Amino acid sequence: MCWSSGEVLMRADRLLSALLQLQAHGQLTGKELAKRLEISERTVHRDMEALSAAGVPVYALRGASGGWQLDENWRMHVPGLDDAELRALLMSQPRVLGDKRLASAAERALGKLLASLPSAMRDRAVSMRERLYVDPTAWTGTSEDLSLLPVVQDAVSGDRKLRFTYRKRRSPVQRDVPQSDGCQQEWIVEQRTVDPLGLIAKGSTWYLYARTPAGFRTYRISRMQEVTILDLACERPADFDLTEQWKMSTERFQDEVRRDAEAYQRTLAAKREAEARVVQEMEIARQVQARLFPQSQPRLRTLDYAGICLQARQIGGDYYDFLGLGRDRLGLIVSDIAGKGIAAALLMANLQANLRGQAALAWDHPESLLHSVNRLFFENTDDNAYATLVFAEYEDTSQRLRYVNCGHLSALLLRSDGAIERLDSTCTVLGLFQEWECVRGETTLSAGDLLLLYTDGVTEASGLQGEEFGEHRLIEALRRHRSMIASELLSAIVSEIRRFHPGEQHDDITLIVARCGSA
Repeated sequence: MCWSSGEVLMRADRLLSALLQLQAHGQLTGKELAKRLEISERTVHRDMEALSAAGVPVYALRGASGGWQLDENWRMHVPGLDDAELRALLMSQPRVLGDKRLASAAERALGKLLASLPSAMRDRAVSMRERLYVDPTAWTGTSEDLSLLPVVQDAVSGDRKLRFTYRKRRSPVQRDVPQSDGCQQEWIVEQRTVDPLGLIAKGSTWYLYARTPAGFRTYRISRMQEVTILDLACERPADFDLTEQWKMSTERFQDEVRRDAEAYQRTLAAKREAEARVVQEMEIARQVQARLFPQSQPRLRTLDYAGICLQARQIGGDYYDFLGLGRDRLGLIVSDIAGKGIAAALLMANLQANLRGQAALAWDHPESLLHSVNRLFFENTDDNAYATLVFAEYEDTSQRLRYVNCGHLSALLLRSDGAIERLDSTCTVLGLFQEWECVRGETTLSAGDLLLLYTDGVTEASGLQGEEFGEHRLIEALRRHRSMIASELLSAIVSEIRRFHPGEQHDDITLIVARCGSA
């Protein structure tokens, strides 16, 4: 047969590889050699015959456990290679991770190196390789400080216990607990003493796989500090396989991540469901509360009136009402409950029920109505619950206005001649004190007079510079639009408030306006 120069070189390389495989392993079957050299068993047989003909002591072994064997006394040696150099070569193998061809070449080179080593040093090299696992898949976004890696390598290859301090992240629960200095720390630094069993290179990240009293643990080299090799032998478990241990550890980690992700998704779904339920319940509460506001208005000959409540949230604590008191009399009510949200809305409903249920008491004495309302409000609410309120009773025939102001903002009375009168507080707030007295005020309205009741959400609305809308702007708006009917006047005032405060509304805005006409 005629061989080309290229074929001769390829065959020579294959024969050398076969020789080194036998030298490294002592005995291999034809099938094992064929697999390692990526050739057929027939080619293996021809190559073994070629090596024997060249004087290499290769022997064929018969039987089920037979194969090919190289004489143990025939060796190729690498001169001058000491233990430290061998360790450095083995530990540097992961540097070729990024290139599959280089990694394959490095593996072949190490195979040749191991084959050429003396028996004792070859056993040492095999032991070192068992302490290193290379995972070619990298974590994302890693940038590592590997200054302590050589010390850890020495501990691993020297089978010596290792002591170090380790920096790890606190769990979310731990991060919520303030430290003695009052700060919430993200990291914990703890001391560890371990049996270093192997090193794992994952991309640019290095890990120490170790045995601890609590079981096998993995430590990131870049998070180690104050590393010390102890003069104590490492206790290595029998039949320990670093590759299998790392794979199992990775699988457990991935399972934990998957379980955590599934648990998070379940928590998120439950949270969304709860939020949707809250939104639905709040909408129901809003609709219920909307029904508590006046749904109709008793008709009077001499009074044009209207009310509005713009809530900052879906439900709130402001309240206005129109109570028909019989005999051409009307009760006008504006109230502000202490607090916001659901609690204030419930108190508002309580107050509304008390006022409407006791309205008959206002027939001749509105202060009797408020005495009863205060008692019920005090008995049926918490100690810190209270409300400010203005109750104004208007008599259509006499155009007389009797009122009680329970710690509320002064109602404004704009007379037809432009003068402003304030219906100031006549008693303290409702619901805070069991023993409670009130005083009634009284005045008469004339044609063209305007009465305005409102809550602090009107005057405390703030502009872009932080300035409040204030009573003076409210009075100016009342004067500018005094010729409008009551409903249009309310809309004009609300528009001015919103122009002044274009951002998010922070408090309920409630107003009642009443215009006195001719008898």
